[in-house]
Amino acid sequence: MKKPIRFYISIAGAKILIKLMRLLKRNATNLPGEIMLIFYPKLLHHFDMPKNVIAVTGTNGKTTVSNMINNILRSNGADTINNSFGGNVDTGIASLLLDHCTMKGGFKKDTMVLEVDERSAARVLPYVRPDWLVCTNLQRDSLKRNAHTEFIFNILNANIPDKTKLILNGDDLISSRLAPENPRTHFGIAQLPDEKPTLDNIICDIVSCPKCGSKLSYSFRHYNHIGQAKCSNSSCDFGSPQVDFRVVRTENGEAVIMHNGKEERYKLPNNRITDLYNTCAAVTFARSYGLSYEQVQSSMSEVKVVRSRYDSFNAAGKEVIISLAKGQNPVACSGVCDFVRRESGNKAVIMILEDLYDGKRTSENIAWIYETDFEFLKGDDIKQIIVGGKRADDYMVRLLLAGVDKSRITCCRYETDTVKHLKTDGIDKIMIMYDLFNVESLNSIKAQLKALDSKEGEVK
Repeated sequence: MKKPIRFYISIAGAKILIKLMRLLKRNATNLPGEIMLIFYPKLLHHFDMPKNVIAVTGTNGKTTVSNMINNILRSNGADTINNSFGGNVDTGIASLLLDHCTMKGGFKKDTMVLEVDERSAARVLPYVRPDWLVCTNLQRDSLKRNAHTEFIFNILNANIPDKTKLILNGDDLISSRLAPENPRTHFGIAQLPDEKPTLDNIICDIVSCPKCGSKLSYSFRHYNHIGQAKCSNSSCDFGSPQVDFRVVRTENGEAVIMHNGKEERYKLPNNRITDLYNTCAAVTFARSYGLSYEQVQSSMSEVKVVRSRYDSFNAAGKEVIISLAKGQNPVACSGVCDFVRRESGNKAVIMILEDLYDGKRTSENIAWIYETDFEFLKGDDIKQIIVGGKRADDYMVRLLLAGVDKSRITCCRYETDTVKHLKTDGIDKIMIMYDLFNVESLNSIKAQLKALDSKEGEVK
């Protein structure tokens, strides 16, 4: 089919721009696509997509899962195109396509793995036409962008192509209902031996049956609304779907997954419940895609969580644990608060949760902090909480309402000043919760903590 001249001009212009930006050592992951979509809004319509297109979306976990899937495919011989270092909205995906396509809009590589922002589904999915779509979950997110789970559900549901095979979280009664006519495979996690489910969350995003309106009856919840439930109305058949790949336990750093009545074991990058779900999602895709148990097991043995999500090191004789808390996302932030309270030993917590745009312009909407479970941080083993940023006083109020002792809270206007207020006496671990856009401040804090080794005792 003949393509418009503006499409070819867009490709040529973008490739020149990308080369120039890289010569200047600039990030070319978003701007070229943004410019060319302004020049030609129908740009994404005309690419001849690779033979295998895998898209990964969802509120939480999509970056980790897409990276896992990409690593599994590459370790098994696939030469993939992916946006692990680029944007996951239409402009970033356009930049990726423009960078890798031929001058005719085709691709030499036959496999593409795309992380897709769920809010951008209408501007991406109908045009990249994924053969597979993995949805990790749909949970409450930024009130400014994503409003409510049903709003995001409707965007996704309306834009999934009929041909797309789905990998869905069977423990999420929201995302598991996507595109009901499409072929699907479900993954999930059983109630684990010795598990202490997080049942004291503020948020549960689905409490009523979407078919008849009756109250849902949960047999268990891992956290928020993620678990197994059915409608309390005996005449209604709504409930959690049958799961094809289910984690039944963890042992020796491995997830034990039941599939077709047989146990499969895969190395875990971490033992948090979110890491279990991410691992199970990636494994479910890879096995459904056609890779053997042995192939996936070998690939998973090499998988690590990217350091922008989780990292640890030692400083001043203490273990420092860093975890992405995704500011303005109450579910993700609550998950990190839960992780902090479950860590053993006495802890000091550094919180730098200010969103980049709030930091520049500020925001009047701080409702999300009242949906976040800061109550999880009021335990006696959390000896100090240091909050940095323009909104530090707002977090102070929220922590006080959560029942945290005021004497344990320290606020400072600048995130990079938080280390100056750290007291290391009687502390076993330093936990850092940070927003994704605060990497620059985080790097400064890490450098300051590591410097304590050379002047141990100055910060007490």
